[in-house]
Amino acid sequence: MKIMKKGIITVIAMVMLMLAVPVTSSAELLWTKNETPVFANKNWEITFNKDVDAETINSSTVYVQDAKGNTQKSTPKLVNGKTVVVPAPSKGYVEGNDYTLYIDKTVQSTKQQKLTDGIKMNFAIESIQDYIVGAWKGDYIGINFLAIFHPDYTSTVILDDETEVGEYTISGTNMTMRLLDEKRTGRVDKISKNKFTITSASGKVVTFTK
Repeated sequence: MKIMKKGIITVIAMVMLMLAVPVTSSAELLWTKNETPVFANKNWEITFNKDVDAETINSSTVYVQDAKGNTQKSTPKLVNGKTVVVPAPSKGYVEGNDYTLYIDKTVQSTKQQKLTDGIKMNFAIESIQDYIVGAWKGDYIGINFLAIFHPDYTSTVILDDETEVGEYTISGTNMTMRLLDEKRTGRVDKISKNKFTITSASGKVVTFTK
């Protein structure tokens, strides 16, 4: 994504967003394309082409609202001079709901250069189950297997010609599945449309690819 702003701060990149927006005099620029559905624990990253004044980054200048205008509880963080991270709410966004990310025009550089216009982007939250249903190649600590997640919350794992039938559950952004005769629970992260991971509290990762 590249947004040119009359010689002041230029938003040049956002994860998974590649759009060009012309300069206008509107109060708020809307990206011409909605971001594809993302998981409920999506953290947004916004990168500027100049160092940002940390005093202008707060929950009133960079924030997310739902379709009813309710601001989500999240504190944006300036992680380096040019990148702002907007964490998902502690309980995640609501699956199936629509949201809008806002960047207020009062955000400025360390040299007091402000945005000409405010900026916003619409995005939707994807159902984890809708995403994972189907067959996936799995990898857990070097062990390769085939996992099939069915719509009725049952699963089939095939490893070395042996079949393990079980159930899986989804709670918020966490998923529990039966793998290698044990229940594995962890946070689900969508890497791409063909890849996701389940990361346990201890840091162990199960990777799934199409």
